[in-house]
Amino acid sequence: MFRQAARLYGAEVYAYYFDLPFEETLRRHQTKPNCGEFGEEAMRRWWREKDFSPVLKEKSITSEKEIQDIVGEICGEVLAC
Repeated sequence: MFRQAARLYGAEVYAYYFDLPFEETLRRHQTKPNCGEFGEEAMRRWWREKDFSPVLKEKSITSEKEIQDIVGEICGEVLAC
């Protein structure tokens, strides 16, 4: 899927990777309405640290960034085209 997107859209593919520690990912999951569908044990089995795409040039977003800054940055990049 990522290869096809890169082939079709080239530089117009905007990819972002939430580079969060497992603990933060788990904390955020626990705030979601579907948090009961799977828990920490399943998430630990699925977890892949720094699981960047080998195809896309993903921009890393860390837990230090505020939501307003993230949204502003993404909108600025996408709308600047």
